[in-house]
Amino acid sequence: MTNTVVDGVIEALGKGLDYSTPDRSFSPCYSDMGLGFGDDAGIACLFLHYNRRTSELGHPFLAISGDLVEQEKTALGIRQVLGQGTVEHAFYGRNSWLVDARGDLTLTCHLADAPEVAESRSSVQDGIALVEGYLPTLDPRDPDPLFPIVLGMRVLRGHVVEEGGPDGPVILQPDEDGRTLVAFSINMLEVDREPILAALSQAPADIAAAREITRRWLATTLGNLPCTAEDPSEAAVLAKAAFTLAFNSSRAPGYLSGRIASFPSRGGYPTHFLWDSCFQNLALEQMDPQLATDALLLLTENLRPDGKMAHFLCSTWMRPQESQPPLVGWAGLRLVKRRHDLDLARQLLPALIKNTRWWLSQRMTRFGLIQCLNPLETGWDDSPRLDKGPTLACDMNSHLLLQMRAIAEMAAMLGERDLARAKAQEAEAYAARMVEVLYDPEENLFKEVLVATGEMLPIKTPACFLPLLGSVPLADDKARAMIEGYLLDPARFFGAVPFPSVAYDEPTYQPGKWWRGPTWLAVAYLMLDLLDKYGYVSQRRAAAERLYRMIIADGEIHELFNSQTGEGLGKAQQGWTAAICLQLKS
Repeated sequence: MTNTVVDGVIEALGKGLDYSTPDRSFSPCYSDMGLGFGDDAGIACLFLHYNRRTSELGHPFLAISGDLVEQEKTALGIRQVLGQGTVEHAFYGRNSWLVDARGDLTLTCHLADAPEVAESRSSVQDGIALVEGYLPTLDPRDPDPLFPIVLGMRVLRGHVVEEGGPDGPVILQPDEDGRTLVAFSINMLEVDREPILAALSQAPADIAAAREITRRWLATTLGNLPCTAEDPSEAAVLAKAAFTLAFNSSRAPGYLSGRIASFPSRGGYPTHFLWDSCFQNLALEQMDPQLATDALLLLTENLRPDGKMAHFLCSTWMRPQESQPPLVGWAGLRLVKRRHDLDLARQLLPALIKNTRWWLSQRMTRFGLIQCLNPLETGWDDSPRLDKGPTLACDMNSHLLLQMRAIAEMAAMLGERDLARAKAQEAEAYAARMVEVLYDPEENLFKEVLVATGEMLPIKTPACFLPLLGSVPLADDKARAMIEGYLLDPARFFGAVPFPSVAYDEPTYQPGKWWRGPTWLAVAYLMLDLLDKYGYVSQRRAAAERLYRMIIADGEIHELFNSQTGEGLGKAQQGWTAAICLQLKS
């Protein structure tokens, strides 16, 4: 991204960013923690994004004497004006930040006396104060009740007037020039001292240098995202979407180490989800080139030995039992084609074959199609189409078909002709079976089938159209009649807020209740893809415009949207909404 565009994004975000919550914390440089700022001077707390939950450390973490007069919170840092001076905060590396106080100010840092930290111990090494200890894990599925942290502090300017020790704070006052400059760094799980000591020894000598490091990181991370607009309010939302994806990207430890994870929400969902990652790639593919590649390889490199792909990945555990929609084939083929990247195809192909085999062996039914044992496996957690028990879900079978076709196409790209031919034949046979089992010729619609009884379920959802995206062998006139008679019907799916998760006219439709009626951008995007596939250009454009304007009007990049009012629901700063917003703009 050019410097001019980065500066435009920074300007569009403004000086009043909200860094008060885990979802919105100040978290540049691919950190897996963030700084929280409230109404008082200093740092209210540290948000530690670890293992599917966010822990908090501090309250306050860093207190500063004096009354806060003004706060300026930008994409590059925070500037706090007090009656007696100013304080600035900026990152200079992953999980490492600088605090620069000027004036007659006393800084009180609660390093070791935070009540949240168990078994804490303090030490000084090479002039750096270190605190090591444990925080309680917040997710009961975590294999350990505690996780280790190490926190370091280096005083570059100023004087320590009280050491604190294990039961008290560290108090600092300015040097003779009225300056206090302190560097901090923290790590979780992987807590060797050396990385912390190295990070603190490399702290820059002033806040301007730290801000420039953050600026360069942001420029590299944002890449070529389309963030500019003539309307300032639109530009602000596009900038927020880009900023969301940048700050939700994290170098986390454990299973996630060595690559950059793409959290759906760093506060609410600080973990690497299967299908969120695939949809986030719609924008990550235009950013730092490593982001989109890592989003997929984290999933394929952490397959279970039998080929199961995790619902989500944490630092020390994967979600047990359920997987999520097998969309890595769809997302991977898209990225391979976009970049003409045969090396990526070689990396993905064996894992995709193995994962497809897992679905076909572990979720196969007597109908010759796969089932979903748990609603969570579809991603549609509480959809009414799943109320009666396991189903032959139209969407899951369609995603698997798309993955089978992606395998055949990647194999052909790599010159593996026999494999490509065999996998193409396998995909065609599966597609034919989908029509035999899921297609209702009387209503000209694909339907879910209840595994226990073989009953076709009447409920209409966007999932009913996904077999068409997978190119099942249905006559073109019937496919178009299905799209025009259902998907493009304003009374069913094509209203002011298009593509609700349950048709507007269904008895079970609830416009604001999770998967029972709201519009989810990930599913809506697949409907746009379907309209593209069948050449409904004007209708696709109209639906995309409505969805885009809904996001812009909401302004907070929410997880889902009320399909009557367009009101944003769920978590704010959600990755796939940010990605699809930017994709709709491009």
